[in-house]
Amino acid sequence: MKRSSLALLTSLFLAPLAAYAQSVARVGQLSRRPDEIENEGSEEVKLASRSMFALKRIEKDVLIYRSLGEFQANGKLARVSYEAFRNDLNEVTSEVEPMLSRLPHSKLKIELGNALASYREGEFWWRQIDQPRVVNLSSPPASTNGRKPSDTARLSTVPYTVATHWRQANRSLKRAGQLMNQPGN
Repeated sequence: MKRSSLALLTSLFLAPLAAYAQSVARVGQLSRRPDEIENEGSEEVKLASRSMFALKRIEKDVLIYRSLGEFQANGKLARVSYEAFRNDLNEVTSEVEPMLSRLPHSKLKIELGNALASYREGEFWWRQIDQPRVVNLSSPPASTNGRKPSDTARLSTVPYTVATHWRQANRSLKRAGQLMNQPGN
């Protein structure tokens, strides 16, 4: 009887500790450079590195402002058109989501996921204000008088929302890069 209760107590206290130690070891493997990892962890590092590389392609499309004044002076959201950004984002999303799903739960996975989510949110809001420059001559011109004042006010703040999402994505990518480059973790 004493042996069974001792075994039960041991399993209740040591099993969670062992699981925690394994998850800490995994996070440590992901934060090192690929050449520092043995073969067993290299697949996770490759997935994280490829995800980071893909997300950096999107980062090259957008403009990251350091301040509100800097954004107001320029006013541009990206280096590319909305359509080009949307296409790039769709490609990157189809690449990154499967890789993220294969990564173990860690701070690195969270930061990479946050960067992707911020780009997707920015795209959502940018779509709200995107106005294609194609004119359809067979239909009557659209009237802006049908807009409510509240719609006009909301739409005027959307560029700031988009720029904020780009900045959040940039911060998440920087944190992910720091996690990947920390020695000894």
